[in-house]
Amino acid sequence: MNAGPRWVLIGLGNPMRRDDGVGPWVAAQLRGRSWPDLRAIRMELPDPMRLAEAWEGAEIAWIVDAVEADAPPGTLLRIRAERLRTDLRPRGFSTHGLDLVEAIALARTLGPSPRRVILYGIIGADFGFGEGLSPAVEAGARRLLRRLERLIARLTQTSC
Repeated sequence: MNAGPRWVLIGLGNPMRRDDGVGPWVAAQLRGRSWPDLRAIRMELPDPMRLAEAWEGAEIAWIVDAVEADAPPGTLLRIRAERLRTDLRPRGFSTHGLDLVEAIALARTLGPSPRRVILYGIIGADFGFGEGLSPAVEAGARRLLRRLERLIARLTQTSC
């Protein structure tokens, strides 16, 4: 196993489909931070091979993606990957053609996976063509950034 980062954030989505770009937007915001134990990756589709490569050696993988559900735009959902199979998922949970649950399961068969895989879904409003997040989704993404920053700070302190 490669000595990789302890934590990986994978931002899924297409920035040219408005709110579907929220995952890559969050990854881009975290990329410039000075956390040596964190790697932030932008990924357009939940490809099992790329997921397995991205989280190789990591203890925790956070996956950020736009989702469709019966809740207000910008609402944050936090789901542990192992619960995705048993939770009732809204129809069309992922905005991608490949089902994220299946991609995670396949990636886990390709090699060791992180101890924890957590999906942060942000309910989207506009998936039309174009760039830029809707105001509610950007606000939800900023709330998630603050949450992740606090979490990473705590994880960093406990590992020292």
